[in-house]
Amino acid sequence: MQCHEKGELEQATQYWRLSAESESPLGLLFYGIALRHGWGCKKDPTVAVRYLKRAVEHAKYDLRTGFAQSAMVAKHELVLAIYELGVCFRHGWGVPKDLKMASTYFEIAAGLGDPDAMNDIAFCYCHGHGVKKDMYKAAKYYRMADYQGRGLIGNSWIWKDKYNVVDQPDWDGLK
Repeated sequence: MQCHEKGELEQATQYWRLSAESESPLGLLFYGIALRHGWGCKKDPTVAVRYLKRAVEHAKYDLRTGFAQSAMVAKHELVLAIYELGVCFRHGWGVPKDLKMASTYFEIAAGLGDPDAMNDIAFCYCHGHGVKKDMYKAAKYYRMADYQGRGLIGNSWIWKDKYNVVDQPDWDGLK
């Protein structure tokens, strides 16, 4: 990550590739993202999706077996990989564009606590992208993201009284 943050993309991608070859979920995740965007390597969205899927599988395994240093690390890796797969399906990067599949991945990642996924699935419900339009669910997910400090400007409508009937999440569980 230090190389990436310094703009040394080729070196960062080389480290992520080596990490991915050792089946590290984070290595698989970041190498997949690098391939998707062409960060320090030739852009290859199709191969990127394969790495992201492997990241999900490894993180799931680590979470179930306790192999990861901590369950929180494994969960975070899993959530990031699931969210990134949703992004791939939303844009058609390496897979056919599929808003229904994208919304499924976003909803799973949102349910696991990712605020970016919460905003994305809320947008899907607000506009009927891949899911049936549902302003109550949109308000619920936008509220969840807002609670984590990831609210969006112009979303004051989510606090209208009529949306208070939405099943509220366990706010303490999102911290």
